[in-house]
Amino acid sequence: MAKKVSIFIRPDDRKSLALIRELTCFFESRAIETMLPDHDIVLEDERLSQYIAHPDDYITQPDLIVVIGGDGTFLMAGRHFCETGKPLFGINRGRLGFLTNFDPEDAIPYLTRFLEGNLAVSERTMLEARHIRFGEEIGCNVFLNDAVISKGAFSRPIQLLLEIDGNFLNQYMGDGIIIATATGSTAYSLSAGGPIIFPTIPDVYIINPVCPHMLGIRPMIVPLGSVLSAQVISEFEFLLLTIDGQEAIRIEGEDKIVIQKSDKTLKIVDHPEKTYYSILREKLGWGIQKGS
Repeated sequence: MAKKVSIFIRPDDRKSLALIRELTCFFESRAIETMLPDHDIVLEDERLSQYIAHPDDYITQPDLIVVIGGDGTFLMAGRHFCETGKPLFGINRGRLGFLTNFDPEDAIPYLTRFLEGNLAVSERTMLEARHIRFGEEIGCNVFLNDAVISKGAFSRPIQLLLEIDGNFLNQYMGDGIIIATATGSTAYSLSAGGPIIFPTIPDVYIINPVCPHMLGIRPMIVPLGSVLSAQVISEFEFLLLTIDGQEAIRIEGEDKIVIQKSDKTLKIVDHPEKTYYSILREKLGWGIQKGS
């Protein structure tokens, strides 16, 4: 039984305040403590400011995390809360909503079912990107969707030396490279011609080149246990490593990005009436079934 719930929102999401008030009343009626972040929009609301929690408690103590927003908000929440091992319940107020499965008007009935133990929870694989410079690790970032090495504002292609498990794979020239999890296969990687992978497949990830300058370069699906090393051999500055489309990290010539499975995973509350296939049809605008 959940005793504490953290509600995660964007700092500027005023449109969700009415829903948050509704949720705090719902959790209060069940003697569940609600914890909110100290965003300005929360501080300005007397009704909600009483629920502001200490930042450490807000991250480490919830039994459930309710995420309100789009997939970008959900990805941010995933990186914040992945170490807790607690499930995320996504309420969609964005556009696509591959990860935020529940509509605002249905949130409380489904939360009720979850608290009663009647909703399933799936577990998603996460990867980590280690940033190596002159043989020293200077940063490590966990991601749920993808990590992208890109040329930033430069118009010229960049060159990358790719190795898998210490074995030379290719010296690649192009606009960049996407490393995507199965969950992230419907994000940037899909736009760049990559395959769709069922998100609960636990043992693969995608290496997807962006605008390669060789016709023989194609996306690859590799085992999750594989360690990918991508070394920048262009003498550019201000190249970027982008994590989940949200965190941009400056990389330089000769830097190496090492991608491997993270020991962290993310738990997501599944919608009982929506299959992955129905979500694909809805979000990607696929054809209507014959006879319907």
